[in-house]
Amino acid sequence: MDRRLLAAAYDRSAEEYDARFRELQRVKFRAAAPLLDVPEPGALGVDAGGGTGLFVEWLRDEAPRFTAARWLVLDLSLGMLRIARGRTPLVAAADLAHLPLRDAQLVCAFTSLLEDVSASLRELGRALKPGGQLAVSFLADEAPAGRAIARAACLRLQAGPLPAGQDRLFILRKESP
Repeated sequence: MDRRLLAAAYDRSAEEYDARFRELQRVKFRAAAPLLDVPEPGALGVDAGGGTGLFVEWLRDEAPRFTAARWLVLDLSLGMLRIARGRTPLVAAADLAHLPLRDAQLVCAFTSLLEDVSASLRELGRALKPGGQLAVSFLADEAPAGRAIARAACLRLQAGPLPAGQDRLFILRKESP
């Protein structure tokens, strides 16, 4: 899949995205939250492939204990990021297979690994600081096995696959040295 075409498709759907997907996404967020450690104040939290920043919106609405972290929304679509900027000042255009960061305490990727899944999982795992967590979901029919996800990300599987609406959810942790 051509990343430019993918970004352009999401750019075109950005204005309608929230109305169409807000409730579908919130089911996934609700499934993940009880399994996640609350980030330390000021820690880096990343919504990888976060589009319009619906996860950050949900955190403010339903899980304020997570909002002491600095939340960065990463996405390829500039149209999506323009909307996300209204929810968090930290947004960046990024390819999930080549992340521009490290030392995140929590990384969430809800149905956002669409291509080059192994490379993206490896990068998401690399971006975590020791002890950090990764929450990742895939459409139920497309979800890899938990062991394959853990191996690709170089992380330990904590939970999953768990039902999360139309997705299967996995929680992983980066071991401390």
